[in-house]
Amino acid sequence: MRTGAPDLDDVEELIAADVEGLLQSVALAGAQVRSVSEAQREGVLEPLAGLRPRSVVVVTGAGAIARDAVDLVVATVAARVDVPIVTAPTLPGWIGPLDVVVLAGDDAGDRALADAGARAGRRRAEIVILAPLEGPLREALGGNGIDLSPRVGVDPRFRFAGHVVALLAVFVALSEVRFTGSAPAIADIAETLDAEAATNHPSAESFRNRAKLLAARLDDRPVVWTGDTPASDAAARRAARAVLAIGGIVSAAAEPADVGRLVAEAARRSGSSTADSIFYDPEIDGPPPSPAPRVLVMSTPAREWTTRRRLLGLGEIEVITGAEADEVSSPAPIGPDESVTDTPADLSAYLVSLLRIEMAAVYLRLVGYES
Repeated sequence: MRTGAPDLDDVEELIAADVEGLLQSVALAGAQVRSVSEAQREGVLEPLAGLRPRSVVVVTGAGAIARDAVDLVVATVAARVDVPIVTAPTLPGWIGPLDVVVLAGDDAGDRALADAGARAGRRRAEIVILAPLEGPLREALGGNGIDLSPRVGVDPRFRFAGHVVALLAVFVALSEVRFTGSAPAIADIAETLDAEAATNHPSAESFRNRAKLLAARLDDRPVVWTGDTPASDAAARRAARAVLAIGGIVSAAAEPADVGRLVAEAARRSGSSTADSIFYDPEIDGPPPSPAPRVLVMSTPAREWTTRRRLLGLGEIEVITGAEADEVSSPAPIGPDESVTDTPADLSAYLVSLLRIEMAAVYLRLVGYES
C-alpha cells in the first residue's frame, strides 16, 4: 500500500493518486466546447433563428456551477444583445409563448428544472435544454425542447466551460436579435482550451506547467480572489468555488474594496513581526502572526495593464489573464469606458484562466491524497 502524498513532478504517483479520474475529466473542457460547436453545425439550434423573443429566461435550479456560468455569460453578453435576459432558480410566473426558456443545470432530477420544463411547455414557450436530458426532466418535457444537453460525460464539477459555451450558442443562434460586437467562434475556444490542457499535462514539469505553478501558490497561504468588472468578479467567484470543491482549499471571493481593507488589516497586525528575525523563538515570542492573504485578480490580456493600475492600492497582487506575459504583445492601454466594459470576446480568456485554476485544484487534491 502506498503511503504519503505524491510530488507534483512525480507523474506515476500523480496518476496513481487519481483514483477518481479527475485529470482526464478536467482535460475534457475543450471536448465539451467542441460538442457544442458540432451541435451548431448539425443545425440543432436552427429553430431559434427566426425568433424575436420577448425575453430569454435562464432557469438554473439548484445548480451552482450552472449559475456561475450564467453569471459570466450575462456579464459579457447582456449589454450586447437586444433581448432582456432573466436568470432565476425557478421559472417566473409570467412566462408565455413569446419567451425562450433555457434549462441549465447538472442534475436531471432537480425538481425546479423539471417543473420549469413542464410549465414552459404548457405555456408554449420555446425551450432549450442544457441540462442532462434524462430521468424526471425528460419525462417533464415530454419530447419538447431543443436538445443542447451535454454530449461529453465528465465529472459534474468540470461542466462550467460546457455551460458557458452552450448558453453563448443560444444567443448567437437568435439571428433576428441584434448582437453588437462579435462573439468568439466556439470551435476556436475549444482549440484554445485543448492547448491549455496540453500545457498543463501531468508530464510537464512544474517550471513550465502553469497549473502546477498556480497550485504551489494556492497552497502556501490564504487566498482571496477578486475582479474589477462584472465578468471578472463572476470569474473570481467561480475560481473560489472551484478551488474549494475540487482541491479542498478554502478560499474566498470579495470586492476590491473589501480585499483592500483585509490586506491593510493583515499588514497592521503583522507589522515588523519578530517572526522575520533570526532571533525569533516561538517559545518566547509566541506563535507567528497569520500570513497575509494572497490576492489573485481575474482579468484578460487586453485589460491587464488597466487592472494592475486600478488595483495598486491592494498591495502585492497577482493578475490571472489566461495568457503568460510573454504571450501578450504589449497591448495599448484601453480607454476609461472600455476598462469597465466586458465583451463576448473576453469569454475565451476567462475560460482558459478558469480551466487552469480547475487543473491546479486537481493537482492540489492529488498531492493531498493519502492511501
